[in-house]
Amino acid sequence: MLAPVADGGMLPPMKPGVILHAISDRANRFRLRARVRRPFAILTNNCWGSALYRDLDIPYNTPFVGTLVPPECYLRLLADVRGHLDQPLRFIETSRYGWPIRYPLALLGDSEIHFKHYRDRAEAAEKWTRRLDRMPRDPAAWRVKFCDHHLSLDPVEAGAMLHAFDRTPFEHKLCLLGRREPALACGVVLRECLPAGRVPDGHAAYRPSLRYFNASAWLNG
Repeated sequence: MLAPVADGGMLPPMKPGVILHAISDRANRFRLRARVRRPFAILTNNCWGSALYRDLDIPYNTPFVGTLVPPECYLRLLADVRGHLDQPLRFIETSRYGWPIRYPLALLGDSEIHFKHYRDRAEAAEKWTRRLDRMPRDPAAWRVKFCDHHLSLDPVEAGAMLHAFDRTPFEHKLCLLGRREPALACGVVLRECLPAGRVPDGHAAYRPSLRYFNASAWLNG
């Protein structure tokens, strides 16, 4: 049966899977707000975490919002989080990866921070500093997320980086995958991404990812 629309036309019915996902997504939002109690700060390689903060309707207490950190840079940063965060941002013109840059780009120590969703350097610096000031410095409060979005499709090369993340000493870490890595203790596979071999960008991966792991339990430790 077709659903009526305002001008008298008809729209095709929604597929059952789409309806179930919409119901699940709405339930996940309510569940997060009802159950998350412990203070936390999300460290992430892309925009995934910002959507989680919005679902919870709480201030950003992490500078990793609206940013992209290339995989190699992210792993270097995670090897010494405090040492990197104590460094000033140094804005630069070009990326070592040859990516076209149409947004502010900075070095934090030896790691590139791509401010993909910022107008200019002044906005990027101001928001980075303000959110960094809110961030708890106790690693027990950190929730560390990685994904395979920017990794090579070569299984050996990608696997080396994924397992390097898995070996980091953080207690609460999560790696979203569009490939199967059975030995990865912190891996969560998004099954609909298996044909592509990687997950999409942070915004696109956020909502589907909540269907595969208990985000409130992860945030609560």
